[in-house]
Amino acid sequence: MQNATRLNRTLEDPVSNSVNLNTELNLTIGSNITNLTDSEVIVVDFRQFYKYGFEFILYGYFMPVWASMSIIMYALMITVFIRYGMTSKTHICLIAIAICDSVSPIAPTSIWVYFFAIKKHYYYLPFEWCKIYHYTTEVIPQFFTYTSYFITIMMTVQRYIMVAHPFKAEKLCSKTVVYVMIVLCFLTSVSIRLVHLFHYKYSKTSVPGIDNANTTMQACTFSRPDWMPVSFYTYLGFLMTAQTIIVGVIPCTVLVVSELLMIKAINARSAKRETMTSKAKGQSQNAKNERRLTIATICITAVTLFYMVPVVIIQVIDVLVLMFDFDIGDYNNLRTAIVVLNVLYWMCIPSNFLITCCLSREFRRGIRSLFIKPETVQNTIISIVSLAKTQESVCNSETTESVKGNDSETVVDEQKI
Repeated sequence: MQNATRLNRTLEDPVSNSVNLNTELNLTIGSNITNLTDSEVIVVDFRQFYKYGFEFILYGYFMPVWASMSIIMYALMITVFIRYGMTSKTHICLIAIAICDSVSPIAPTSIWVYFFAIKKHYYYLPFEWCKIYHYTTEVIPQFFTYTSYFITIMMTVQRYIMVAHPFKAEKLCSKTVVYVMIVLCFLTSVSIRLVHLFHYKYSKTSVPGIDNANTTMQACTFSRPDWMPVSFYTYLGFLMTAQTIIVGVIPCTVLVVSELLMIKAINARSAKRETMTSKAKGQSQNAKNERRLTIATICITAVTLFYMVPVVIIQVIDVLVLMFDFDIGDYNNLRTAIVVLNVLYWMCIPSNFLITCCLSREFRRGIRSLFIKPETVQNTIISIVSLAKTQESVCNSETTESVKGNDSETVVDEQKI
């Protein structure tokens, strides 16, 4: 994006185009933008926003393929969970995350494919696409990515309670509580991003045409809406600061603390189990299943932190630029970093499927049963359900003995993985 009311600058073309872009362009903002300073108008220019050119390839060609793969993997994951009764509280969270992560890339990927792969449009954003492009790439996807992020935090805290405080878990982590928290996560995400639906005023500006520099087209511009009492970039600075704290710093801190506490709790529990003088075979298997589920949660949390920490760093830099005029050279380099982080985020999306597949024997059996011969499916289903019921019976017995002996055992509902 480029800021200007009348912009006279030389533009370098990162991709081939029929218009000679190494020329001086005179942009005149339409008459419907009045009483605004130069810094309050953003002319949407893809060549400046994605200055190196590889961003078009990532968004237009790589993302649709990767998003399709992610949707397929998560569809398999949800099918196995529901079909074979793997619907414990942690599995419910995983299903909700899978739905959000499957939906989030659909809208932006569709618009990127249309502009960058089909139309091969690497120029100014046409005015008629202003709202659609903004909503589908910056607003709607965040409803679901934020929800997935918050549910991951909830699942991590829940799993810690299950491991460290099993006798409180039945009340604090019941399925009703989980369902309510998932809905609250979505409503919180919508409320955080809702202001983004209204904080731009969409206007036109005349720019040289795509196919012929002697013609003109109406490009999209973003500017300060009439209701905003402060400078546009002052507002964006405060908004980014609040977003960084609420969505970045606080949640990442919670994740790190929960991760460390969960590792400590599982190590303490393992040490306590080793001191027990007698353990039945079923109890030992149940302990392994509980440990796998906790390890899976730890791995999912680690992946979340892997891509969220760089996002927080970029947001902090953005705040410094907007609020304190921090010099980073070319601001569009920061936008390129955001593109890379966006792609990194969507590359990490299938990690939940892969982690679950590696750590859950029942899940692997369920996946295989979707592709094996029909006459063997019933036997596989019986095997999975029988194993689940056996573990449930063992866990019930184990929990009863643990209460009598004041042993910290995990509640029954989380033993299926």
